[in-house]
Amino acid sequence: MSDQLFQQLIDSIVLGKVDEAGSLTQKALDQNIAAMTTVEKALIPAMAIVSEKYEKKEYYLPQMLISSDAFYAAFNLLKEEIKASGVSGSKGKIVCGVVEGDVHDIGKNLVKTVLEANGFICVDMGRDVPVEDYLDAVAKEKPDFLLLSTLMTPTMLSMKRTVEGLSEEGTREGVKVMIGGGPISWDFAKKIGADFYGDNEKEALRWANSEIGK
Repeated sequence: MSDQLFQQLIDSIVLGKVDEAGSLTQKALDQNIAAMTTVEKALIPAMAIVSEKYEKKEYYLPQMLISSDAFYAAFNLLKEEIKASGVSGSKGKIVCGVVEGDVHDIGKNLVKTVLEANGFICVDMGRDVPVEDYLDAVAKEKPDFLLLSTLMTPTMLSMKRTVEGLSEEGTREGVKVMIGGGPISWDFAKKIGADFYGDNEKEALRWANSEIGK
């Protein structure tokens, strides 16, 4: 029964049916399906489909935004349970955001919520964040990690400029840089000097946990 429910939720998000996405998510909660299970089985696959359609130009920005609205209708119902199921206290601090020129923040928000649920403090810079703002935040907040996200190929160079800026400001050694998003790869991460590339929130959490205390 849950597989059918998950497929219906995937379809509702892909098609941008906001009310239906919310009601199906509430149905999953009423059936005592764990929030992260719904995220992993429905929300992530749905947005993977949407991202693929966007890359293939089957979807354009209006369709992407409508699907995003449906995603958040579901995700906002789940995030409090995700946080409540996490551990208390702080393992470390993370500054996170979507790089300058990009407004697609679904991936960043999902990673942020999972990290917060597992004991990390996240300073969310939002989306379309200029390089200078990241540099200022790292200097001010002194985080353990800087998480940069983008879904668009043209904005990838903002990641490179941010890492270079950290070196120029003398703050690079004090922070580990994690990057992610649709067009990102390990090769690109190594090329710009980032410490880690994560394909999903599980990988981001696993790596952050492994790096604390090093």
